[in-house]
Amino acid sequence: MTINFDHKTPIYLQVASMIRDAVASGDLPEGKAIPSVREVSAENGLNPQTVLNATHLLMDEGILEKRRGIGIFVKEGARTALLGEELKRFKAADVPTLVSRARLLGLTRKVTLDLVKEEFEE
Repeated sequence: MTINFDHKTPIYLQVASMIRDAVASGDLPEGKAIPSVREVSAENGLNPQTVLNATHLLMDEGILEKRRGIGIFVKEGARTALLGEELKRFKAADVPTLVSRARLLGLTRKVTLDLVKEEFEE
């Protein structure tokens, strides 16, 4: 986990984002316990309250769930929900930006799609 202490984004939001990414990628599978607040804090030189704030945010979002006396786990269905939200963001922000940039460069649809295909093949 890489935390940018100089970044304008609060640290607890950076931690939450990293956990979301790990769930979305499958690195943190549904039903699996996440590392303890103490572990994450110690490994990254963070205040435990900062990590706790991140986990509470993700519990509020329905991504994590606390199992009393056992730990904090990735909730069933969390990955599907995250991927759905990411797809919406991708369609709303990234695709229009890509198309706008391609138009600015005078690229045709075919050339743009070919460039995207090339990137996937790498």
